[in-house]
Amino acid sequence: MYNDPSENALTTLALLCLSTTLALVGCNNNADRPTPSSVATPPAAQPNRVEVLARHRAVAGKADLDADPVIVHFDKLAITKASFDPKNLEGGTATIELDPTSIKTGNEERDTDLKSPEFFDVAKFATVTIDVANVKKQADTKYTADATVACHGVTKTYAVTFEVLATTADTVRIKGEHAFSRLDFAIGVDPAKDPTERVDTALTIQWTLTLKKT
Repeated sequence: MYNDPSENALTTLALLCLSTTLALVGCNNNADRPTPSSVATPPAAQPNRVEVLARHRAVAGKADLDADPVIVHFDKLAITKASFDPKNLEGGTATIELDPTSIKTGNEERDTDLKSPEFFDVAKFATVTIDVANVKKQADTKYTADATVACHGVTKTYAVTFEVLATTADTVRIKGEHAFSRLDFAIGVDPAKDPTERVDTALTIQWTLTLKKT
């Protein structure tokens, strides 16, 4: 059968146009879809953390302990009040509450001891309250403040320092640490009265917190 060369040419041209059109449509559709790497994901929320570092004393006739420092972690804490300007923290205030019934050290027997009347006595004193006030800028991201701590039926005020890690329109994330004595709150035995006492009196509290204006 006779084939008209002009008809073949037209058919070929039509196929080329159709394939080009489909390719362009496919390219446009792909361009409209963001690739996984281009999809913005919000940063993960950073957990709040308050921990106390404790050590043991060397006692004559007893082997030294190699578990130091023992990290006493508070699983439950709450920032119940926070009033501040993220652009100028001076004069800001905050209240933080720790739950000593949530203490975790990685050793259940030790946790039970710390919650007992010999130490925190959580059945009687179920909350540690920290009121922060008198915030003053020291330099760059460093600040000082007064922290009034109510723990184990005793209230003490400490001059503390902290560092600002990040701020948003209504939050500030800070970290810091402070050394104190457990005897400030009548917790545990005084080694001066019992030389066999293994728990050192010196403690260090460390915190990393995000405070949101309330």
